[in-house]
Amino acid sequence: MRARILKPEEWGRINSPELPELLPYVEPENIAVVVVEDDAGEIVASVAALQVTHFEGLWINPEYRGNVSVARSLIRELYTVPRARREHWAFATTAQDNEKMESVCHRLGGRPMDVKFYMMPLGD
Repeated sequence: MRARILKPEEWGRINSPELPELLPYVEPENIAVVVVEDDAGEIVASVAALQVTHFEGLWINPEYRGNVSVARSLIRELYTVPRARREHWAFATTAQDNEKMESVCHRLGGRPMDVKFYMMPLGD
C-alpha cells in the first residue's frame, strides 16, 4: 500500500461517487486528491483537500438592514474574492433554523447541502 497525491491527469481513475462531482468546479491548483493504492496500483481510498472560499459572518448595521443598496454593494464586492481566485462557487453556512439567512442564500442561487461541517484540529 502507498498513499500519494494524485495528479490531475489521473483524476479519471477515482472511484468515489462524490468526488468527481466536485472536480469540474475547482481549479486544479486549489485541490489535492489524496489516494491510497494497493500493491497493484488500484485506488482503494481517496479524499480531497479543497481550498475554497467560505462566506462567513455577514453583518449589517441595524440602521441599514433592509437597505438594498448596502446589501447589493456588499455581495457584489464579496463575489470579487472567489472570482479573482478563478473559483466558480463558494460555501456559505447559516445558523440552524435561521430562515432569514436561508432565504438570502436561496435568492442568491445557493443550494442547501445535506452535510455537517466539522472544524478539524491539525495539531502542531
